[in-house]
Amino acid sequence: MTQSLTVQLEEALRQAAGADAAPVSVTIDYAGRGQAGESARGWVERATRSLVFAQAEARAADGSLAGAASAVFRRVNV
Repeated sequence: MTQSLTVQLEEALRQAAGADAAPVSVTIDYAGRGQAGESARGWVERATRSLVFAQAEARAADGSLAGAASAVFRRVNV
């Protein structure tokens, strides 16, 4: 069974933010029919000493956008 789109996006955000970050705010936008993405990737938009601002997107098998997410993480070990 494949992971849900929500789980894929959350995992991509967490990987981008790093192990020492705890989520403060997460926003998910669903672009398709709610299907799981074929692939998800996350990246850091910017980071401060205590906060990480991350983005993620999931793409369907045909390359269309299945969903996108943004999050703010607080660095735990500052």
